[in-house]
Amino acid sequence: MLLVICAAASFVFLIACYHDIMHRSIPNALPLAVTGAAALKWAVIGQIEPALWAFAVAAIVLVVSALCFSQGWIGGGDVKLLAAAVLLLGAPATAQFLLLMAVIGGVMAVLLLVVRHHAAQRPTIPYGVAIGAAAIVMMALDRSGLWTA
Repeated sequence: MLLVICAAASFVFLIACYHDIMHRSIPNALPLAVTGAAALKWAVIGQIEPALWAFAVAAIVLVVSALCFSQGWIGGGDVKLLAAAVLLLGAPATAQFLLLMAVIGGVMAVLLLVVRHHAAQRPTIPYGVAIGAAAIVMMALDRSGLWTA
């Protein structure tokens, strides 16, 4: 069952990546679907304390990323997708996930700057791609038992 949840969440992340690349937005239904997958994951695992920690850390990430949104640094869809990903992955995976997301986002930023170095306007970065890619990689390379607990 956890493998099905992981596959479904990965599919949603891929749709979010595609939509962010094509439209520079992430529809609200996608973070909501990831949140639903997280709720299902925690219900299947049946561990209340780790689920509560995941919720608490996701709430912190939501507040911090909302502050970044208020400064114009990231988009609103990124805020929601990021918090949903943290809820899905769980509190223990958050630091590694955020680091991986930052590395992927940094590589994307450099590549976009190189490709668009002659553009008259500042290029936007579809950061949902970094969020989705990092979440998928974290699930695929899980060695901590998040999906088998």
